[in-house]
Amino acid sequence: MSILNPFERRSSITPNNYYPFMVQNGSIVPNSLVDATEALKNSDLYAVTSLISSDIAGTRFIGNQVFTSVLNNPSHLTNAFSFWQTAILNLLLNGNVFLAILKGDNSLMKELRLIPSNAITIDLTDDTLTYEVNQFDDYPSAKYNASEMIHVKIMAYGVDTLHNLVGHSPLESLTSEIGQQKEANRLSLSTLKGALNPTSVVKVPQGTLSSEAKDSIRKEFEKANGGNNSGRVMVLDQSADFSTVSINADVANYLNSMNWGRTQIAKAFGVSDSYLNGTGDQQSSLDQIKDLYVNALNRFIEPLISELRIKCDSSIGVDMSPITDYSNSVFKADILNWVKEGIIEPTEAKTLLESKGII
Repeated sequence: MSILNPFERRSSITPNNYYPFMVQNGSIVPNSLVDATEALKNSDLYAVTSLISSDIAGTRFIGNQVFTSVLNNPSHLTNAFSFWQTAILNLLLNGNVFLAILKGDNSLMKELRLIPSNAITIDLTDDTLTYEVNQFDDYPSAKYNASEMIHVKIMAYGVDTLHNLVGHSPLESLTSEIGQQKEANRLSLSTLKGALNPTSVVKVPQGTLSSEAKDSIRKEFEKANGGNNSGRVMVLDQSADFSTVSINADVANYLNSMNWGRTQIAKAFGVSDSYLNGTGDQQSSLDQIKDLYVNALNRFIEPLISELRIKCDSSIGVDMSPITDYSNSVFKADILNWVKEGIIEPTEAKTLLESKGII
């Protein structure tokens, strides 16, 4: 509340999905959401986020050239593909992406600057939305009006108006799956790392052994049968009995069935699991799978385009042909068919093919 305006209504929030606690079944428990940096260490999450971000970053913006010239070359620090791939990755992993609009001397948009989510505080005062940027790297503290900040968000919801302005990542729905997959991987790695020894038992039928005696027997056994001797014929004297302990059948079946985790990850991001494991629905044709994938991409493209149309120009769109028709084979077939049917003249067809860089 301001001293000058005692009736001022103000609230603020930092859009960080990784809160330290959350309410679950009426209790406050530590939050174990997947951190974005940790997420990229998971091969399935890396595969799906890399796929989506790369395909969207490979498209081009169309519409008013005053804005598309900047959108297709948004930063002097990096190329357009890398810039938009990073922006889309922020959207996928954080649920939000913030792009500050930097203007030139003519007050027109000059370039965009990607602002980390943890450096942003969203302030809502008397229905006026502002974005406060805390200093990070060499970027100074600044305050932007809503019109000066491109804020793309997905699945924005909450208990009040301000929380409804903050997006949520699909990662939030994968907490259990990633945790279980991580534990399964840990179990597999620990079993492989230990090789023979963790699953082995050496029995010495000579009464109760001291801890020192057990240590000595263990070390001698590992020395004789580990390292360069692994896999060789094992020789024991009559005082020892060797046996192996197999992994519990239920645990083994669990490890073998971890493909469902991959399927859950693909489902959360709206992508067919065939893009991750090469199988998926065997009854679906390639065209059907492609259509499903493009529809999945739209859930991330549309929030971006909608925001750009408000902050830049209503004509802004995106050319999806690099995704749907990368080799231009469909476009060429359509052009030939249009000429055959007399819809366009050969000269027009040539102009269209030249505009796409085909000829």
